Amino acid sequence: MNNQRIIAGVRHIKKKKILILFPAAYISLMILLMFLLNKLLQKMGEPYSGKVFEIVLYIFIVELIIIGLIGIIQLFGMPLSSRKVANALINIDFVDNEGKPPLLISKKKDGKGIVYEFYSSSIALNQYKNHFADFETALNIRIVDVLSGSDKRHTIIKAVNGNDIEPELIVWNDKYLSDKDFELILGESYFGIERIDISSTPHVLIGGGSGSGKTKLLKLILMEARKKNAIIFLADFKGGVDYPAIWHKACYIITEPEALDKQLEKVLEILEIRRKMFVEAGTPNISEYNKKTGSNLCRIIIACDEVAEILDTTGFDKEKKSLAGKIEGKFSTIARLGRAFGLHLIFATQRPSSDVINGQIKNNIGYRICGRADHILSQIILDNAEASEKIAANDQGMFLTNTGTLFKAYYVEDNCFESIEFERKLNIENMLVK
Repeated sequence: MNNQRIIAGVRHIKKKKILILFPAAYISLMILLMFLLNKLLQKMGEPYSGKVFEIVLYIFIVELIIIGLIGIIQLFGMPLSSRKVANALINIDFVDNEGKPPLLISKKKDGKGIVYEFYSSSIALNQYKNHFADFETALNIRIVDVLSGSDKRHTIIKAVNGNDIEPELIVWNDKYLSDKDFELILGESYFGIERIDISSTPHVLIGGGSGSGKTKLLKLILMEARKKNAIIFLADFKGGVDYPAIWHKACYIITEPEALDKQLEKVLEILEIRRKMFVEAGTPNISEYNKKTGSNLCRIIIACDEVAEILDTTGFDKEKKSLAGKIEGKFSTIARLGRAFGLHLIFATQRPSSDVINGQIKNNIGYRICGRADHILSQIILDNAEASEKIAANDQGMFLTNTGTLFKAYYVEDNCFESIEFERKLNIENMLVK
């Protein structure tokens, strides 16, 4: 265990180079002590002034330097709260076969969160996960994630102080809008800002139970995309009632499956036209094409607020099933090919059914987010049940990503477009160039 303290101490000194002053000062002090003691021996005369006593003095000072340096380095590898944490873990019986708790190697602030690093030669990662609730109670923290460290003996726990109360709302402000193409800002995690670049991760799936805040998150994404001059087609088969009049000006809101199928057909025509344009220009994607040619091709976003309304064919007659199949096929094509051509899918759903989104579409959706949900919906969206475990019943607007990041989404007001004038563009030519 002491070796781990030394390794952690050296690592700490490497990160904060100013700490090297402490061992340097200690060595200087020991050299000064050696000089003074040697002077004293010379004054005392024989036999103390002889070579034997001088060598003994040098050996003594060298040993003091070594022991002292080891102690200083170990001290740097021991967080101030390490003993308190060790006692707390002993109290919940989280110990190895020898009755020893894992060693706290480091504890540091990261944004609003705290990152703990533990070492144990015999306590596996799963044991930490199985004692999730015990850890939270013992250390008065809320665990965000448990990860493997540099090897299987090191475990990282990301958490937030249990006394920190997350605000009910973090209201969106346009100053948060990113100037990067095409980066969207989603909210705040305990460890920084959560963002997605849809030029590299083009499609998004949002899941969550009723009242989890998924429609608000969808609105946030669409609002930012629209302010970045994207063209948005929003399918809402509830008649568009969740979207006030200003949204009908900012986006093309589609309320019937037939209209969605026709619009998707146009989008696929755009895909083919852009393919030819990019080949002629010798560019691989929309970003490179715009940069090389000086054009400003718009990105096109196809969003569905409750995609299950069209893709879950349970109870559909033959005609509706056929239409749903056509729409699903077009979604699959956009999911596979859309990234290069600036075509993006953003789906939201609360239906806990694996039949809602087929495997081909889901496999091409690289960024998935789940809000408050039951075990089944979390499993469908994230491929694990962690959203049901990490997001409490009253956590509206909290989301967990498929990369394990827990964040609070910004809250966007419905009047977010009021100061902007929008121009309608319905034909293919106008959609090609802004």
